[in-house]
Amino acid sequence: MGAAASGVSTQMQAEHDPNAAFPWWVRFLAKGVAILGGFLSLFFGVLGLITLSATCMVAILLQMTAGALVIALEAPFCCQFVDFIEKIARFSESRQLWHKAAIYGVMGLIPIFLCIELNTILGSGTIFASGVIYGFMALGKKADRNNMMAAGDPAWSPQVNQSNIP
Repeated sequence: MGAAASGVSTQMQAEHDPNAAFPWWVRFLAKGVAILGGFLSLFFGVLGLITLSATCMVAILLQMTAGALVIALEAPFCCQFVDFIEKIARFSESRQLWHKAAIYGVMGLIPIFLCIELNTILGSGTIFASGVIYGFMALGKKADRNNMMAAGDPAWSPQVNQSNIP
């Protein structure tokens, strides 16, 4: 129990690090959208199980699996009864942002491509949206104007294509 508490403490310190590349609310937004996406994909997956199409049934099962995996990765406290979830959560937290973006993006798009129905679009679409947010975080912050001008690219020079009108 003490190891779990110390792990939570170090995670909280990492999330509230003032030297981090993104503010705390952006990191919480990404986690929140992922958790919401996981729950919505499970909810709409249960609603979508009453289908007659085999491909839609496969898409719904993939959507529900992706939703459960996203919840396990982003909110391991929801799955405390499973003993190996803590190891998976620690592994997930050590990954780079673009890894999460790629995994969530692919997990969100596959069910949509298999079965284009409202329940798969709403359920898997939120997982894909969290992947997009993680992708934007992986790209990093935008540089300010002075840094872009100092980069030396002539396209950013203020004298380019300026006509001398008297």
